[in-house]
Amino acid sequence: MKKLTYWLFLLLIVCTAPLYAQELTVWCSGGLMPVIQQVATRWEDRSGIGLHIEAAPSMGDTPQSIPQRLAHRQHADVLIMVDAGIRPLVKKGWVEERDKVVLANSRIAMAVPAGDPVPDISSTDRLRSVLLQVGSVAYSDSASGLYVSQQLFQRLGIAPQMAAKSRMIQAIPVGKIVAAHQVDIGFQQLSELQAVPGLTIVGLLPQEVQQITLYSAIPLKNSQPQSRSFIHYLASGEVADVIREEGMEPLNFSH
Repeated sequence: MKKLTYWLFLLLIVCTAPLYAQELTVWCSGGLMPVIQQVATRWEDRSGIGLHIEAAPSMGDTPQSIPQRLAHRQHADVLIMVDAGIRPLVKKGWVEERDKVVLANSRIAMAVPAGDPVPDISSTDRLRSVLLQVGSVAYSDSASGLYVSQQLFQRLGIAPQMAAKSRMIQAIPVGKIVAAHQVDIGFQQLSELQAVPGLTIVGLLPQEVQQITLYSAIPLKNSQPQSRSFIHYLASGEVADVIREEGMEPLNFSH
């Protein structure tokens, strides 16, 4: 009887789940993933078109990254990613620059495990002091992490001191490593850190050493025509409100 009840329950889920005659595959990097997850159902309900959303870093050599997926001829309709990562895709002929729609600016923040003391990073000098004192630091393998490892530490004049206690996190959110107390502090886009429980966001990097990352959406060549409709929706005022809620600055949106 228990087995029969179980299978009837699964059948009920299948029968009541929304069925879409058409589905778009969307690859989204971490910065805008919280936004896309919030608005996906709204789009599906209004358009009658389903969304299959997969997390995909904008750059890097992991199999999950957008460049690697495209190199292995995996299929997608829409890419939502760091704008700087689009030009290499244009050169390879996978996308057209003219189809790109700019969506948002994002800033880098610092986080510590929940319950740990919250350091003061309100100035460049104080940030430098904090980094020299902590035992371990994590950053992503995407745009924010590349900036932290290749520019921030150098600009602060502490690159040699940070080399031995810093680690790049591939394919998973830096916030999860922080929340698990595997490192003392972590850097990533504010929107990505906000989506992870179990940590405390210290704040944004000081303005003098902040890095603003631009995010855009673009359809792949030969993608379904509805891809452009979805991208147009992402540039709407309704989605702009969600972008603000997630700690980013909406750009190029229509009312």
